[in-house]
Amino acid sequence: MKLFFTSLVVIALIASSCNWINPSEEIPSFIKIDSVSFSTSSIEGSNNQNFVDAWVFVDDEKIGAFELPLTFPILKDGKHNIKIYPGIKLNGISNTRAMYPFVKPWETTINLTKDSVTFIQPSSKYNDNLDFKVIEGFEDAGMTINSTSFSDTVMLRTSDPSDVFEGAFSGLMAVDTKHDTIDVRSNMSYVLPQSGAYVFLEMNFKTDAPLIVGVISNTNGYLVYHPIVVFNETTTWKKAYVNLTPVVSREYNANSFYFFFRMVLPNGMSEARAYLDNVKLIHAK
Repeated sequence: MKLFFTSLVVIALIASSCNWINPSEEIPSFIKIDSVSFSTSSIEGSNNQNFVDAWVFVDDEKIGAFELPLTFPILKDGKHNIKIYPGIKLNGISNTRAMYPFVKPWETTINLTKDSVTFIQPSSKYNDNLDFKVIEGFEDAGMTINSTSFSDTVMLRTSDPSDVFEGAFSGLMAVDTKHDTIDVRSNMSYVLPQSGAYVFLEMNFKTDAPLIVGVISNTNGYLVYHPIVVFNETTTWKKAYVNLTPVVSREYNANSFYFFFRMVLPNGMSEARAYLDNVKLIHAK
């Protein structure tokens, strides 16, 4: 009898230890997001965006930043508040990801079910407190971007359907062996916030040669170029978000700023072209 009781104790301990080592797993719910749509008003320019990530918050708890499209598990069920913040590649760099500070998060209440997928379709718009200094779609004959004294040639508009991103025209920067440098900047210099408020240059582009993008600080007429990013060759149109904030904040003595684009004909090439569209200079008010 004593031996039987001891055996029962041993069996109970073994069973208990098995439960401790292999506890029952909680069944997750799943959320699926294919993309984040975007809309603009008539005074905000193109609605083209490239939101590559979704930053997900559930009940104000950060769940994570996920590359789109995505399906991810979450250990919750029932009704919950969810917020989706669209994410971008800063300066076009794949390993530099961030929430885009100029757009609104999408928010709703969803009903999660364990072991089931809830499909959501987030959308977003620009924030209300933005100042659009420039919206250049190259549809008008008078462009807001033109050549500087460093340029061998001038910026043009093209209506070739194969080289137009949206609308009827795109901007064209072309160089060849006789005109090997093109340097263009905004016609005006702009007063931009230097208190750390975000300043971005949005743009669509494709280019045959490295394309330099940056700002020119204007300090009582003394102009200094500040290259920020160099975009490599691409045969397809890309959307870029150039973060001007660090340079604008650092150059606190500057009275105003231009933005610029520059391309030099690479060795071994007889010509090269870069195309621009939907150039927007935006900052928070």
